Formats: sequence, structure tokens, C-alpha cells
Amino acid sequence: MSQFETAEDESSVTAGCTDLEQRDVRALTEYMTVLPLGGDVYSVTTQSGSEYRVDAREDRCTCPDHQYREVECKHIRRTRFATGQRAIPAWVDADEIDAQLGEHIAGTPKVAATDGGVTLDSFGADDRDDDRPEDCDCSPDFEGLACWPCYRDGFEEPNPHATGDDE
Repeated sequence: MSQFETAEDESSVTAGCTDLEQRDVRALTEYMTVLPLGGDVYSVTTQSGSEYRVDAREDRCTCPDHQYREVECKHIRRTRFATGQRAIPAWVDADEIDAQLGEHIAGTPKVAATDGGVTLDSFGADDRDDDRPEDCDCSPDFEGLACWPCYRDGFEEPNPHATGDDE
């Protein structure tokens, strides 16, 4: 059971929080895929297979929660987290975040986290490189290309901690 779950499937972190704050937890922890459709419009597919359209500029979503309650739903929030428009709150544990957060968004902007949170680019940065293969030989001289061992293991970018001093 994760830190966000209780026996009643309510977040232990947000047990006394409002529905709007609980939407942040769901936006960060539930499996969702955010795909850009052009401009500020995104397709958000949930773990149940439902697909919604989010207009990030107008803060609109096609889901019933937004349509009928007129609130910033978890799909809008997920889009904002995935694109870097909203900082990940400081209370979030890296192990609880959906691993796909921001995966399909190219050039995710860096956002200052004025609330003490972290940006999407730096979130869990230490954890991402721990999975690099032991025979990693990435070098800054590769001009943005991962070495063969890293590429073989699914890394498309070179190891940012590679120094090229292994010679």
C-alpha cells in the first residue's frame, strides 16, 4: 500500500484536504498519457482507457468533472504537470509519481518551483541515471547520442553524468 492509499482508498496525505487538492494527487499518481495535438491542445488518456481533450490555454477539458462541476480537473492538472506549467509540490514522493509523467512532451520547459517543489526536469533526476548499464561509455563528445549499451537498454539520451574521463 503506498503512502497515498488508506483502507478507504483515500490519500493519507490529503485526508483533510479539499477535492481540488486531492485532484493534484490523482493527477500525479494515476496512470495517464498526455499527448500534444497541436498548439495548447492535448489528448489525455486515463488508465481506464477514457480519452479527453484538454485546452491548456483556456483551461478546458471534455471530461464530466470539468463540464459539470466547472473545476480544474485532474486531466488539466496532469497536463500542467507534464508540460512543466505547474511545479510538482514539495510533499510528493518520487516513488509515487506515475513514471510516464511528461514522457511524450518534447522540450518540457523548466519551471521555477516557488512553492518549494521541484521542476519536472529535476524531479527524480538522481533515480533516472541509477538504471544506466554498468558498461555505459557515454561521452560528451557523442553530440547528444547515447552510447550503445545505454541505447540497447532503452536510453535515447546520453548519460548526463558522463564525464568522458574513463580512458
